[in-house]
Amino acid sequence: MQVTPAHRTLAEKFVFQQGRRDAFVPDSLLDLVTFLYTEEEAEIVSALGFVGLPARAVARRLRRPVREVRPILESLADRFLIAGLSLKGIQVYGRMPLAPGVFEAQMIRSKGEFGEYYKEFSRLFEAFYEEICTWLKPRLEGKDVRFGRIIPVQQSLEHSPGISVMALASDKFLETVDRNHSFALVHVCSCRHEADLLGKGCGKPKDVCAAMGRLADLVVDKGMGRRVSKEEFVDAKVRAADAGLVNLVDNLENPLQVCSCCGCCCGALRILSRFNIPTIIAKSHFEAAIDPGKCVGCGICAEVCPMDAITLQKATPRARKKKTAVIDPARCIGCGLCVVKCDKQRAVSLRAREDYKPPAKSVVEYTLNRYLEVKGVENPILDRVGLGVSRLLEKYSPLHVSGPGYRPK
Repeated sequence: MQVTPAHRTLAEKFVFQQGRRDAFVPDSLLDLVTFLYTEEEAEIVSALGFVGLPARAVARRLRRPVREVRPILESLADRFLIAGLSLKGIQVYGRMPLAPGVFEAQMIRSKGEFGEYYKEFSRLFEAFYEEICTWLKPRLEGKDVRFGRIIPVQQSLEHSPGISVMALASDKFLETVDRNHSFALVHVCSCRHEADLLGKGCGKPKDVCAAMGRLADLVVDKGMGRRVSKEEFVDAKVRAADAGLVNLVDNLENPLQVCSCCGCCCGALRILSRFNIPTIIAKSHFEAAIDPGKCVGCGICAEVCPMDAITLQKATPRARKKKTAVIDPARCIGCGLCVVKCDKQRAVSLRAREDYKPPAKSVVEYTLNRYLEVKGVENPILDRVGLGVSRLLEKYSPLHVSGPGYRPK
């Protein structure tokens, strides 16, 4: 694979080098981009932005005839290497982020198959993941980016007296589901399928990751999953919780993406657990707590914890009493799996997290919060402006992507 200037330009765009002088373009990313795109495709994708453009506009940017550019755009969209959408009957094309974006699309596109293309893609992407996370770790210290958030499994709230009263609507998984009208299950979990392709799979279900609202409709339209009823959607999530998988969603009050994640394969949770970048994901409103008087030291909670936040320890080094479970609050994400598994002793429960920050009410507020945090801008006026605009959009805008305001076509 020959790296060309066009491939390098596209790689730089994937890591937003045009907006950050310190952006890192590792060799692993160049290898991945060269594997995915021909030189001509890389040049065309580099001309795209995240806002969709019709083929004619893309051709003008490239100073090429539209008859040459359109077929390449269509091919890229068909392979899920760019976004191709129909807006009011006009086909538009946009560049997707590498992750979340191209990575998930390629894995879901595979439909669980083990072809050589997907194996090589997984190998190259994993090399990039390792390199970029190592580079990001010192640069994200102290930044509260919170790209996604954890919602505790529904049963854990029911097993924690008093918590259900305190829980917000956005904390309750079933209420989040009830506010929606469109549901889909994707063909395969991207992260667990990548792990299988690399020979590192955990064997947990790969057919339980899902979408709601506009994203669900898009998944179905693009053939990346199937539409399901609310009942089938909930059944899939109950099955996921029984298998020890965590609810990971967008950091929005009404999320679009509803992943069921494991600590061993999930790219997001591995950033927390392995690379110790705790603020990449917002922990749930709650954290787990142990009642030492009820704990018998069976270790079930430690086995199910996806973050290795629970250990068994003696009260004192010389104590003869059995070990009891101890939770590291810095690692606990409040998923509630340990609460559900401790159904006999009821020694584990949830309690409110003191430093909890609620999710954004709209995509505008979410985007502004992430932008300001990543840029390192601390401006309370901008925070208030973003919050105010978000509230107005939530109240008056006819455009909703998820939640009670969204209606599928």
